[in-house]
This record gives sequence, structure tokens and C-alpha cells, in this order.
Amino acid sequence: MPKRKRVQREHTEDWKTIQQYTLWPEQTAYELLRPVVLFGDPAIQRAKETGEPRPTLERKADAFDEQGMVSLFASRPRKQPQETARSLPPDMRQLIVDLRVELPTMSLREIAEICEARFQRRPSHNSVKMVLASGPPPSINTRRYQTWDQIPDPAERRHAVVQLHAEGWSITSIAEYLATSRQTVYTTLKRWVKEGVRGLDDKSRAQSAESRDNGNCQRDSQKAGKSADW
Repeated sequence: MPKRKRVQREHTEDWKTIQQYTLWPEQTAYELLRPVVLFGDPAIQRAKETGEPRPTLERKADAFDEQGMVSLFASRPRKQPQETARSLPPDMRQLIVDLRVELPTMSLREIAEICEARFQRRPSHNSVKMVLASGPPPSINTRRYQTWDQIPDPAERRHAVVQLHAEGWSITSIAEYLATSRQTVYTTLKRWVKEGVRGLDDKSRAQSAESRDNGNCQRDSQKAGKSADW
């Protein structure tokens, strides 16, 4: 199944949310005018919804009626707008805040790298810092995983390591979050790369079970031999 290129979001008519979703000034300008030029909504109604002055909306709508989409573009080519904390998608802003809750010591650089792994877009360190200062409230209030020693099942421990690493967490952060050593995290990931899902199983248990099965087989063979002799 091909990987989705864009993040799927719920449809909304909330103007503040739409502003966060749009990437280009022309796109924002059209979304501002769309209810007026497409559905014929009164400019005064759109002004109340967006905070844009009614005369400005009417002037832009008239220009759109005369010139079409060309009216939304600047007369001169311009560079891509500078990124701000507000320009980041809401789901990325939420992730940034939640990461700080999960691991307060995680660096701005690593948070940006995890965002890039998730959204194929890397925010600047300054944007990450601004989101942490003024972003949305956290969506989580408990740990996703207990510490290494508190997870009774060895396979679940190793799954936690693999999952966090797949999300872009560094070995150092995973070790700190799970309260285990970097070597343990490294060894777990190495086993995962080499053996896949089988690498999550507890080797000591598997070996004990194998030894037990071998012992049972030997005893059965001996019993079978004695019965044959009898």
C-alpha cells in the first residue's frame, strides 16, 4: 500500500484552524474569500467569522470576480514564507508538546527530528521552542510505557524499544525514558534488525523450553527402547 503523502485531517470551517493548515499566502487568501465568491455568502458575515474588515473582503472579492485566481498572487515572485510556530500543522504542534511531556529532557533538535520522521517536514529549533512555550495543552498525562524493570514481559519491553526507535527517538532518549542502559537498547535493536519479531522473544525462556523438550524426547526414546527390549 503506497505511503500517504499528506496528513489526513478532519474537514473544518473554523477559520483559525484553516489558517494553520494552509501553506501559501495565495491559498490562505482564497480560503478567506471562498464562501463569498463560491457560495455568495455576505461579506459582512465572513468578516465576523474571520476578523477581516468587510471593505477589504468586498474589494478582494470584486478583484477575484474580474481577474480570477490571478488576483490572489503578488505582482512579483516571492520566496516561500518564513516558517513560524503558528504555520506548523496542528498535529505537529500537538506532537511537539506531547514529546516534552513524555521526556522533559529531550532536546529541541531531537524533537525536530522526530517531527521530520512523522511528517516529512522538519521544523526549526526556534519554532519548536515557540510551540513549547505557547502551544496547545498536552493530549497525554500518563506514560505510554513503564520503565524497563516495571514491564514484566521481556517481549513487551523490547517492543517498546523498537516502537520508540521507529518514531525517531534516539538510543539515548529511549534508554533514559525506559530507565535502562544504552547498551540494552542497542542490543535490542540489533536483535530486531537481525531476527525481526523473533528477536523480541525471551531467549532464556526459549532456550529453557528447548532444553526441556530435548530432555523429554530423550526420556521418551529411552522408555521406548526399554519397552522394545521387554
